[in-house]
Amino acid sequence: MKTLLSRLDFSYIYAFLGEITLGITFLFYILLARFLGPEQYGIFASATALGGILAFFIQFGLPTLLAREVAADPHEGSKSTIKFLLLEVLNSLPVLILLLPLAQILGFKGTGIMVCYLVVLAEICRSAKQTLRAVFRGIGKFRDETVSVAIERLFVAIIAGTVLLWSQDLVWVVATLVIVRQLDILGLIYYLNKQTSIWSPINIKSLWKILQMAYPFALSGVLWVLYYQIDVLMLKVLAPTEQAGFYSASYRIIEIFSALPRVIFLVTFTRFAQCHAKTPERLPEEINKSVLLLLVIVLPILAIAAFYQTNLVTTIYGQAFSPAVNSLAILLPSLSIKMFATLMEYFLQATGREKSLPPLLLSTVLVNIIVNTILIPILGAVGAAVATLISEIILAIFGLNLMIRIGYKQVGKRTRLIAIISLLLAATPSLIINGLNPILGMVFMFTCATAIFSLIKQNPVLKNMKIT
Repeated sequence: MKTLLSRLDFSYIYAFLGEITLGITFLFYILLARFLGPEQYGIFASATALGGILAFFIQFGLPTLLAREVAADPHEGSKSTIKFLLLEVLNSLPVLILLLPLAQILGFKGTGIMVCYLVVLAEICRSAKQTLRAVFRGIGKFRDETVSVAIERLFVAIIAGTVLLWSQDLVWVVATLVIVRQLDILGLIYYLNKQTSIWSPINIKSLWKILQMAYPFALSGVLWVLYYQIDVLMLKVLAPTEQAGFYSASYRIIEIFSALPRVIFLVTFTRFAQCHAKTPERLPEEINKSVLLLLVIVLPILAIAAFYQTNLVTTIYGQAFSPAVNSLAILLPSLSIKMFATLMEYFLQATGREKSLPPLLLSTVLVNIIVNTILIPILGAVGAAVATLISEIILAIFGLNLMIRIGYKQVGKRTRLIAIISLLLAATPSLIINGLNPILGMVFMFTCATAIFSLIKQNPVLKNMKIT
């Protein structure tokens, strides 16, 4: 552990600090929940879920593609930045046109429709931000990315939070969020233009070529997010409105813990792309680095946090949201296997195999929709959480099977087994809280930890690797 941390470069530290700023957004959402209550917060959560799905049509996989291109060739790749931003603006036009009938079909009325439009405008800004962040990561400026993210989230929380306290009006709050994000994008474009070249000739042919390259990323992105966002929307249709609020509250907590594996993936995605372009024989080593970091940094925190899930919900959201504990008990351990599914996704995209993802993701989404349709009317938010867990297990296992089939047999098999054991370990605290004998549970957790440690020791690559 000491050797691992001593060799860890500052890119991971800056990425971690950037993800910590999610806590600012998290506190802002807590304020929203407390001041608006479960019903109004449920409307916001549903609109955000809809906006999250539509955002992937706006982004069309462009931020991920740009991150890979810039990482592989920082000088030439960054010149396409403005083209990518222009394409996102063009993608947003049909989304805005179709939003009204779509919102009406989903049951939004009156101010709810206005909130939907404002949320989508905010998502357009967020998509632009993601694209600009991709450039920073590709050229290795993780510190600059962290500072830009911290500034944006801090000002959003302060200004929109002030508007919330003043008006307690959801429409005014989301409108303020949109304005702050727009100003942030303009400032960031100006700053990035001083750091590197972000302009190149724009023509229809070049834009079409980018779209052709991006469509596998776009399809994967839409399918990837659906198995969470569709849960909230189906809860909106099939269950009382507050169930969407409870589920969203538990998932907001999960998003904080999701920042931990995301820190690792923000850096390793560029490492995968650089390695694939220059030294592809080192890819198994890079995969093993990521797996080790997930096990050392993320898994222990998930296991510990699972013992305090009730306190997390009631302390953060208050007693009114206490039913969210039931879905959190399922979602929290599910993150232990979701992180391996995400690792597989980034590996395939970074190595030019993004076309392998859509069939796998489509199957996962269909399973998720079917399970949601069956369980949500019976169990509400808990049924949605179960559907998410099942989807993540399928995606991780079948995704790692795909990694094995394309030639990474040894690392793929080891990672698949580690993923399964990690889920069992992370799920045990929830079982203990819900009636499993504590001594038996602790023995089982120790057995899982021992098995994971044994699998790590079997890996000869880890003995000599450098985390750089």
